[in-house]
Amino acid sequence: MKAVIPDVRSAWRQNWLGSLQELADFNLQKRAWLNPNNTNPHYSYVEYVACYFDDLRLASRDSYSGVVDEGLLTPAEASAAAEFHARFDAYVDLRHSDPEVILADPKWLEVVEAARAAQARLLVLLDDDAEKAILTRRSPYAISAAS
Repeated sequence: MKAVIPDVRSAWRQNWLGSLQELADFNLQKRAWLNPNNTNPHYSYVEYVACYFDDLRLASRDSYSGVVDEGLLTPAEASAAAEFHARFDAYVDLRHSDPEVILADPKWLEVVEAARAAQARLLVLLDDDAEKAILTRRSPYAISAAS
């Protein structure tokens, strides 16, 4: 495992946990993705995909092995989210883009459920209250996008 700069690790983990929270929150997705008044482009399916796979450098689709090697996740954390990652990766390959179609797709609901299961497993592993809050609570930006 490589030594990672603490600030880099912290920022990466915040983004990862925030992505998991958003991907597990079907009500947020429905309210934000279909909200004609939402002006924040982050709150769309396309951006969720980009933020998770591209911004977190998970685009190689090799599960979490690279980020574990970098010291960004522990092996236990990676294992806790592995099923979610695999389901999301498989779903992305279907190339949907219409939010109404995605939200009605039973395969998408499986991705959401896998994200929720990952949340529950990670909550047992995390000992940092700030990280737990990121994983379980909507950000102020999400609340605004869904209003």
